[in-house]
Amino acid sequence: MKLIDVHIHLFPEDIIDDYMVNYTGHSKLGFCCRPTLQDLFEEYKGVNVLKYVILPEWESTIPFESKNLRFAAESDRCYSKCYFYTYNEWLGKIQNENKNIICFGGVHPKDPQCLDEFGRMMKVYGLAGMKLVPCMQHFFLNDRRLFPVFEQAEAYGIPLLMHTGGDPVPGMEIFGHPQDVVEIAETFPKLIIILAHMGIPFFEETREIMKKHRNVYTDIAFTASFEDVYAFSGRHGIDAPFLTRDFWRETVSSLIKNFGYERVLYGSDFPFVKPKVALKEFLELDLTDQGKEMILLKNAKEILKV
Repeated sequence: MKLIDVHIHLFPEDIIDDYMVNYTGHSKLGFCCRPTLQDLFEEYKGVNVLKYVILPEWESTIPFESKNLRFAAESDRCYSKCYFYTYNEWLGKIQNENKNIICFGGVHPKDPQCLDEFGRMMKVYGLAGMKLVPCMQHFFLNDRRLFPVFEQAEAYGIPLLMHTGGDPVPGMEIFGHPQDVVEIAETFPKLIIILAHMGIPFFEETREIMKKHRNVYTDIAFTASFEDVYAFSGRHGIDAPFLTRDFWRETVSSLIKNFGYERVLYGSDFPFVKPKVALKEFLELDLTDQGKEMILLKNAKEILKV
């Protein structure tokens, strides 16, 4: 079965090892794979992947410098405390060099040039969408400073994927609540909005938002893999004796049916999840074959205009 993975993270080779050590040192999430393009292809070997969608993501406790990046981790310039950087130029290069790669870029509301940066994402780097990571970038999704960017994204007809739900770094759960998306969905009804991770654990809020707003979708990144969800819960000190594989499969299957097959996209969350493990778990869910095909391929093809 052919698929499009809409939720993948990669990092520049020259800082990757140090970054992995730093990130695992302060977060509650570990790497299952080495997050390089070569490793991504190797992990997916034997699977018919039509497109890989690469998303920006970064959080460290120290600044990093990379020869691959146009804008690298400047403490407190725009990205207070978390040293978040956008690596849009680097992602554009990856996309241009690989015909099966699609890349999303990112901006930050504290950057007074964020609208200009969005313009570069579209016109110079040719990126296919935008990803926001509020828990790492330390802002709320409905920050009004981003509305001019949302307006432009709507005009360009590109999708906006947002991290929603819990966060690997303790204390950042205040950001990324699905409820913050309501104002955006209402203000920009033609903007395609994708709530990452089904908003875990705010499933009911995600369901209500999707019910009211037809321009809102969700991806199942990370949530399909029971072992990773179970391990993540343990690292956060969540005692969940009810959390069995059967219970989780039933929960995820029920949620997807409730959301509607046509509103759900497939994502792995590589490198924090083994892609083939996530795919196996997804294929074993209690969903129709037609529904699985829509989630794995059809919905993403329409949104990404593939």
